[in-house]
Amino acid sequence: MKFDNKIPENGGVPIVLTASMIEMSDFNLNPFIAFSGGFPKFIVQKKLYPPVPSNPDGTAKFAPYGLRKVESLLIEEFGEGNVVTVCPSSLHRFIGPKTKIIGISTMDPLGIGFVSRTYTSIFGINGKPATLVEFEDLLSNPALRKYRAKIIVGGSGAWQISSANMQDKLGIDSILIGQAENSLLQIFGKALNGETLDRVITMQIPVDKEIPIIKKPSIYGTVEITRGCGRGCAFCSPTQRQRYSFPLEHILREVELNAKSGTRAILLQTDDVFLYKSKLNFIPNREAIVKLIQDIDKIGGVDYIQIAHASLAPVVYDRKIVEEIAPILVEKSLWRCNNKRCASIEVGIETGSARLMGKYMKGKMLPYKPEQWQDIVVQSVGVLNDNDVHPLATLILGLPGEQKEDILATINLLDRLKGTKIFYVPLLFTSEEECILRGQKHKDLKNLDTLHWEIFARCGRYDINTWKPEINKIVMAGSLLSYPYYRWKHGKKIFKVIMKFSGLDEIFVKRKKGIECQPQYCDPSSNKEVEEK
Repeated sequence: MKFDNKIPENGGVPIVLTASMIEMSDFNLNPFIAFSGGFPKFIVQKKLYPPVPSNPDGTAKFAPYGLRKVESLLIEEFGEGNVVTVCPSSLHRFIGPKTKIIGISTMDPLGIGFVSRTYTSIFGINGKPATLVEFEDLLSNPALRKYRAKIIVGGSGAWQISSANMQDKLGIDSILIGQAENSLLQIFGKALNGETLDRVITMQIPVDKEIPIIKKPSIYGTVEITRGCGRGCAFCSPTQRQRYSFPLEHILREVELNAKSGTRAILLQTDDVFLYKSKLNFIPNREAIVKLIQDIDKIGGVDYIQIAHASLAPVVYDRKIVEEIAPILVEKSLWRCNNKRCASIEVGIETGSARLMGKYMKGKMLPYKPEQWQDIVVQSVGVLNDNDVHPLATLILGLPGEQKEDILATINLLDRLKGTKIFYVPLLFTSEEECILRGQKHKDLKNLDTLHWEIFARCGRYDINTWKPEINKIVMAGSLLSYPYYRWKHGKKIFKVIMKFSGLDEIFVKRKKGIECQPQYCDPSSNKEVEEK
């Protein structure tokens, strides 16, 4: 990273906001590829996450949505000339003798979130996750230390630093835990006055009126439509936050701001789109949801609309919601499936076990019962597929107290979902700081059950067969080459996993039964020999 010793023009800016390079990128306008930040750095090349463009003055044209919220609060209080948001590569242009605070936002600084822990463990050869490497690079930037400004870190991943006792090593003065809107101005005011701040500060919960409208465009054109959830999933942080829906006028103003600034896409940030102005017992409000999507669609300059998350029970409860909004989502989708435009959305299947659903996720299937969960999943995915919506679905392996019958129930659910259009993302249970299960032990690859490995292999093979069958030869070759390493790391049990994931087991089974192999795998003459035998 380039750095020079020249003092910035006018002595610098009092408050400088930033985030790591991987968080200051829109991954070429692909929010799902952003998950790769949790993969080992040697896999995630920098060309996957080019930095956001800069304005003529060197500030970031787009920035993470949470950072834009913080920026908006600070501008209102301290004036626009005293606050800037910049990429790490431009920090030396704005940090000077007048700089008092460097605010850093982070989602996964140490790479111990759900995705990072899972996929760095699977792919890594003692490799650090990309999110960790980029966060370390940011904190090692010499511009941060030159004028002894206070370094304050916040964001949804800030808890990782205090939990791992890494604050001193990383040179961070204060860590802010929780939502910013209520407490931020008081904390920054003290820092600007030179007062000493607590090392770790737990923020007070804001009310909706304290949450400002962003003043500058966000990455992906992100706009928050709901905050909090309330369904009570024990492994999830947003369920602990007060739930409210933002007024339509508030949302549309942020959409218009992003559209006029050239973001092209609008990402509707929500823990569940069906919670928007929902009724008692999580009954979805069809009229409000449909109007929201239709009004956003009317705003000029919006090429793409992407919803972040949805739950599955409301799809079964009122399928007309999907039927009414899907045409817009498909028309304004970023995605193509088999050369046909389709929409996607992230959903949480998590498990096929009714027992675990009742124990840890009672609110997830409301207004239905835990024992109905598998039917809800199958029916809702069917409705989504019928409307050209192909969900990305997470599964959580290793929930506390998980038994063999729970894992078998998940495998049974995967069997029931055969033939659907779905992309699976299995994850290891991770006890985040703000969740109910925060005191529970993480699940690690070294103590995975063979049935857990079966799920990983099944999901990987299903995803490839469904979405990218043309890479089968590459996957097969890569699996064979990596087998010695995985055998050394995980033992004999990995053989069946590699066979299933690579697709080799399908080939051998078909040959054994005398079934014709797919042309890309087998020489037809070999099939003839099998049949003759």
